[in-house]
Amino acid sequence: MSRDFISPPLTLLGRLLNCWQRSGVVSGIIFIAFYALLANIPFWAASRWLALLPIGWFCLEYAVVGLLALVVPRILTAALLLLAIAADLTNAVSKTYYMAPTVCFANVRSLYELSGVRIVSLASVILLVLIIVLIAAFLPTESIRGPIRLWVALCLIGLVATAVSVDCVAISREVGKLTNPFRVIRPSDTNKFSSFNSLWVGRYPAIRLRRDQQMFGRERRVSHSSAEVYPSMPAATSVAIRSANIAPGRNSKDLPNLVVVVVESWGVNADPSVRNALVQSYFQRELLSRYKLVQGTVPFIGSTVVGEARELCGNTMGFHIIDASAQELQGCLPDKLAALGYRSAALHGMSEHMFDRGTWYRKIGFEKVLFRDELQQEGLPTCNGALIGTCDAAIANQIGALLEAEKTYPEFVYWMTLGSHLPVSVPSSLPKADSCSISPPLMQHPALCSWYQLVANVHESVSQLAMTKLARPTAFIIVGDHAPPFANPAIRDTFSGISVPYIELIPR
Repeated sequence: MSRDFISPPLTLLGRLLNCWQRSGVVSGIIFIAFYALLANIPFWAASRWLALLPIGWFCLEYAVVGLLALVVPRILTAALLLLAIAADLTNAVSKTYYMAPTVCFANVRSLYELSGVRIVSLASVILLVLIIVLIAAFLPTESIRGPIRLWVALCLIGLVATAVSVDCVAISREVGKLTNPFRVIRPSDTNKFSSFNSLWVGRYPAIRLRRDQQMFGRERRVSHSSAEVYPSMPAATSVAIRSANIAPGRNSKDLPNLVVVVVESWGVNADPSVRNALVQSYFQRELLSRYKLVQGTVPFIGSTVVGEARELCGNTMGFHIIDASAQELQGCLPDKLAALGYRSAALHGMSEHMFDRGTWYRKIGFEKVLFRDELQQEGLPTCNGALIGTCDAAIANQIGALLEAEKTYPEFVYWMTLGSHLPVSVPSSLPKADSCSISPPLMQHPALCSWYQLVANVHESVSQLAMTKLARPTAFIIVGDHAPPFANPAIRDTFSGISVPYIELIPR
């Protein structure tokens, strides 16, 4: 092909590019691409690496920051973008783990408790955030002038309007009526096995943060005496206490021990074969000859600590249990049982600094508390997962040792499990794990399979504990804290968004 034939088109293309650069078209395209697409990279990475719920493809508030970047100094733009990304990631954590945004911020110091892999992933996300913010600080806007600036602004506004419109249509199809996409749907607004976790086009973090605070924040009202009163809430522990006839007036020698096990991320799955397989270890003939078994569900309204407050205090105190006064905690389970002559102990395989459990476990009235450090000193093994802590099965054996000795008083033992905290290891690190062949979804989703094996492991451990020759009759209550917070919406929606299961074992 002749060089003379190629030269004119190349010359023309060069002139066009030069013209576009001078007119700011290329700069405008880069500007739009950055605020519409590239600024989302940290969130997309965090969603994958940190197992956060992908609640939308594009953050529309980044586009709003882009609009402001056309008229405000670049350093201010970078600061605004950093705040928007922080709000975006906080909203994802809040939505994924059923936590109020204020709780997320208050417990940032607990991040060092994450496993090594997750710390590396978190550091990588932070690095991406810094890179994006630096680009925003140095992204030139001087060449975007006149009609080009108007064109860029209209493109960003068009992106926002299109995303909002598509989300409105998606919601109207889901719930049967047109509503605004800024509204975060409460679990109570949806059916039993759906909380509208569908992937949206847009993300609206600043608006959703306020909604999430309302949804997952502590609920309280003020009485006429100005004392804080928390509405009561159905708790599996309250049901078990009534069933076991643990009440004033009985001689302490006749009262049974009470073991309360709150199982991390044990939710109500839509598949009955999964629900039944998880608790099949309680249906052994010998166990049923010694215990009356009762199954049921109770509502949940938040994350793990909220579930603990529900079972220990029977109310909606939620995360306020962490900084509640001793007076506010009067009437919670340790206090009530102490009045009946019970001695109490609490066990958790994580550090006592996680959610400040070391402080409030003692303040609520537990006489003996055993966390990871104390359990390691007892020789109990450590298991790796999302968090590194004492293996659940080993803690069950430790509880058995506590209850085997003859005592003149009944004991109340509280155990918050750890191993099934999401994101779970795939495959699970259990030496002997149940088969996932009972259900097609378990075989199709490795993370769901690992979750099933880890929760089943807890139930197997508790059933073995119940069959141990204990010093006195013992009532067991095993209950979930919240639905498992899977990042995959397809898996997440197979669990009830409003209730968790429980099992009672009442000595005959």
